[in-house]
Amino acid sequence: MMGAPNFLSILFIWGWPALAVALFAFMPPRRAVVLGFVLGWLFLPQLALPVPFVKWDKHTATSVGAVLGVFIFDTPKLFSFRPNLLDMAMAVWCFVPYSSAVSNGLSPYDGAASSATQFIIWGIPYLLGRVYFGDFIGLRGLAVWVFVAGVIYVPFCLFECAVSPQLHFMTYGFYQHDFNQVIRMGGYRPMVFMQHGIAVGMMMTAASLTGIWLWWTKSLKTLWGMPIVIPLGALVFTTFAVKSSGALALLILGLGVLFAMKFLKNYIIITVLCVVPFIYMAARSIGGWEGENLLKLIADTTEKDRALSLQCRFDNENMLLKKAMQKPYFGWGPNGANLVLAPDGAIISIPDGLWVIAIGTNGIIGLMALFAAQIVPVMLVKRRFPATGWDDPMLAGVASFAVVITLHAIDNLMNAMLNPLFILGLGGLAGVVAGGAKVRSATQGFPVVQRTGQTAFN
Repeated sequence: MMGAPNFLSILFIWGWPALAVALFAFMPPRRAVVLGFVLGWLFLPQLALPVPFVKWDKHTATSVGAVLGVFIFDTPKLFSFRPNLLDMAMAVWCFVPYSSAVSNGLSPYDGAASSATQFIIWGIPYLLGRVYFGDFIGLRGLAVWVFVAGVIYVPFCLFECAVSPQLHFMTYGFYQHDFNQVIRMGGYRPMVFMQHGIAVGMMMTAASLTGIWLWWTKSLKTLWGMPIVIPLGALVFTTFAVKSSGALALLILGLGVLFAMKFLKNYIIITVLCVVPFIYMAARSIGGWEGENLLKLIADTTEKDRALSLQCRFDNENMLLKKAMQKPYFGWGPNGANLVLAPDGAIISIPDGLWVIAIGTNGIIGLMALFAAQIVPVMLVKRRFPATGWDDPMLAGVASFAVVITLHAIDNLMNAMLNPLFILGLGGLAGVVAGGAKVRSATQGFPVVQRTGQTAFN
């Protein structure tokens, strides 16, 4: 960490739950939940404070603030949640750290703390997504909020593209990540207030994808009194300007899938996308694939530095996978024993991808639970409506998040840049899938919603 946290960073990271709870006093609970996550995730500092049981960081502050607000102002809604078999994978992912810890000789306290951390990061946003966004209208509204979050970040990203990532340092007194990694393609890759430029790139990609689909399906026509094409154009331009090549590739892939689904009217496209993470993990772990052909392709078509970066990731994955297979079922637990050490005790492995972190700490059981929780709801969307309704305005949120969540799962193969807005969407999508009978027409049985700026934030 370059610099030192100032008073403002301490005040905001500790005080955020109170501000998040206050939102519930001035607006409907669903809006208060999503606004708390949006503002907290976009602007809170990347600061982790040691406290008993769990660390207090951005994930904790936003999740605790939201769930406290719901407990105080909308308790019946929270207790209206009814678990479904579909939620089993997320439950396993949240609580497998306890088994991982105690199976490695750690105390029950350590296991409970590890599971609590997992539940704060994943379980709370997922649960709130199930409760508040688990229907067609709610998920459409959440898609609008993801689009809005990206639009809000436009001026901040453009500022940092021009002068380098400085906003976090200027506001909170320290850089959140190694400054050497912000130089890209002769310019700068913004970090704004997120953990890394990669996280900003994925956030802007998700916002652009949802915005384009909301516009194309005519689910949203105006934003803040402007035709949607104006903020959407600025957002897409900025998404390319942030110079996150991986996120841009996922944006192009995601748009291709959305439009292919529209014209082919068949779920085979989204199904193929869903199996990509499992094919990659199987190829890297048991298939012996070293990735030479992919490295050559990237070296020939992009900057050679990108190929070298990917080669470093593959080399580290090889080391980490070899160690993970020594304890394949529950992994090495939460104390860092999954890392590879030199004889002198120095750490010589860098775990970049969430999948290799998951298999190292929580074993194959944790890894399968993590990716099943993300992919199975997408695979089951066809239970609720046919592919012919993919571009229905009321289903814009379902279609957008089905693709965004799958792209996030693919991104997790190389990175571990979690975003609670995506997990809210995952919970909402699971709620839609678990909702009951198949819907022939998206608007059948639903009131017609006026596509204006006013209804965009419901």
